[in-house]
Amino acid sequence: MKPSPRRAHTIARDLLSLTRSGEADRLATALVSTASPTRQGPALDDVVERLVDTFSLAAKDRRRSLRIREPFTLRLRDPAGMTVRPDKLDPRVAAIARAIAASVRDDTDTCADQIGEACGNADLAQRIRVLAHCLVWTSDLLSADTTAYPPVLSCLDGSHPHRPQ
Repeated sequence: MKPSPRRAHTIARDLLSLTRSGEADRLATALVSTASPTRQGPALDDVVERLVDTFSLAAKDRRRSLRIREPFTLRLRDPAGMTVRPDKLDPRVAAIARAIAASVRDDTDTCADQIGEACGNADLAQRIRVLAHCLVWTSDLLSADTTAYPPVLSCLDGSHPHRPQ
């Protein structure tokens, strides 16, 4: 039986709620369960797609309310607050940033391709990293000052494989 899009939406909403509430233990369990390649129910890419859509809709609303006409941009920051270029990120995390940008531009093909890049053939740790970034970024955007633009996305530890240690 193919999982319904509604079920992916519900899982994304529940994960986002756990992220925003700070229930770390329940969130950790839900992240592992959702990211598990053997899980029953919606595939990771379906849940990630819902989170990207949620981010995209919020970003579009913000752009509209602020009357921003220039091309959509994101600012990526490392845990220390320093600017990070997407090409310095884990390729799967960078793919999610590109998926978000494509979704805001209504480029559904590129968005779907980038979500596939982020979720396809990934091990559990990579799948969790992708899902965690989607959750943190969406939660941050929804919680941020509605006049803040462009969105500043905080990258989690471990998402900078090309940075010298």
